[in-house]
Amino acid sequence: MKASSSRRDFLKAASIGSALFGTGSASLLAQETRKSSGNRGLPKKIIFMVSDGMNHGALSLAQHSRSVFEGKTTNWVKMYREMPIVRSLVETFSANSVVTDSAAAASAWGGGKRVNNGAINVDPGNGRPIEAIQSLLKKQSVPLGLVSTATITHATPAGFAANVDSRGDEGAIANQYHERGVEVLLGGGRKFFPDELLKKFSDSGYDLLKDRKELLALKADDKKPVLGLFSSGYVPLTIDRESKKELQETLPTLAEMAELAVKRLDSLAKDRWFLMVEGARIDHCGHANDAAGSIREQLAFDDAIGSMLAYVAAHDDVLLVITTDHGCGGIQLNGVNADPNQGMAPGIYNGTTAAFEKIAGFKRSFEWMGNSGAGLSGPKLGDYIRDRTGIELDKEELKRAQGLKTGELARLFAKRHGIAWTSGNHTGELVEFCAYGPGSHLFPAFMKNEEVRQRLLTALGAA
Repeated sequence: MKASSSRRDFLKAASIGSALFGTGSASLLAQETRKSSGNRGLPKKIIFMVSDGMNHGALSLAQHSRSVFEGKTTNWVKMYREMPIVRSLVETFSANSVVTDSAAAASAWGGGKRVNNGAINVDPGNGRPIEAIQSLLKKQSVPLGLVSTATITHATPAGFAANVDSRGDEGAIANQYHERGVEVLLGGGRKFFPDELLKKFSDSGYDLLKDRKELLALKADDKKPVLGLFSSGYVPLTIDRESKKELQETLPTLAEMAELAVKRLDSLAKDRWFLMVEGARIDHCGHANDAAGSIREQLAFDDAIGSMLAYVAAHDDVLLVITTDHGCGGIQLNGVNADPNQGMAPGIYNGTTAAFEKIAGFKRSFEWMGNSGAGLSGPKLGDYIRDRTGIELDKEELKRAQGLKTGELARLFAKRHGIAWTSGNHTGELVEFCAYGPGSHLFPAFMKNEEVRQRLLTALGAA
């Protein structure tokens, strides 16, 4: 039976089962489909999606946001509810720590071996380069695409194609991308591509893109590699893009970049390809303890999931993997007791929904506010914060908020919306991993991060 037919049959059966017996039957059907997924063959294409720095709290808050404010379900949760997903937990250690950084985490995926934090595909024992997945794929004429809302030379995309002792050497990573012929590169980081390097890309036949208009106008079916650099550094945060028309016009969304990537990879090699799509800035919001920024970034990533699911629905030869490299910040929504001074009925945690709804009033990220309002104090600072968050701070709180330090803002706002953090650092929990489509049966319910690559290569027939 073809994969597309299997999917239609599953969804039809799940729909009938839910109507007759309730929604739990769909879950049982998914379990049965997982048991028989080994009969579905192997994929020709892999889409590997990374919500960088996402813990379960971030995934939950995105779902809560879509549910409370839109009456909808996230694409990620909808997959769990309606589709035959193979779901795993992953241990994220690096070679020298139980808490990893993104460079070591991506190297575990891209190189198949745990390395020290800060290094990209460098053997911790002998200091030699580890062959990245891009090199193995290149030998078999399998193109690679990298998409990220960080600099495209950042740790996660680099882990699939580069070898450097320090993740900060992004100029060297940019040069390696050209030397190694990475076919699709879309993200931020223009500052790491000087004019002479851009000329090398152009002379090598790459389409060069600098803004959203050029991305949307590009002929997706041209058989040319593509380099799109849409900001000097990181791509601005979604919450800020949504509040500024100029950014909406010039910056593509993660979903739009991913959509172009699959089309261009199809034009380059219809038989086999590999695409990594990273929502990078969830991690940055975790470091900043920016709850509203984190939720909007996770929702933008979820929109990209929706775009990739639409592609998968039209192609029965695609394995879709969605995961994260590690948690960051430990974000959680905490129970809030009702405030009788606001006319609420007393009761345990009865104030939680009203508190959470305050997150909808946030219009700017901590990053943006810190850059544009750091010199303010007193009433002017109070007006500035209220206009951008909907939160009214008293005089004592405004003294603490002066300088717009992210940790202090997070603590002040947590009193209002109930969302708090354990730290501004990476965290060490087991992380979410799910797979859908042919080849998903290759992934067990628990893995170490360094075990993922071999399964990906086996699925693609490139081991």
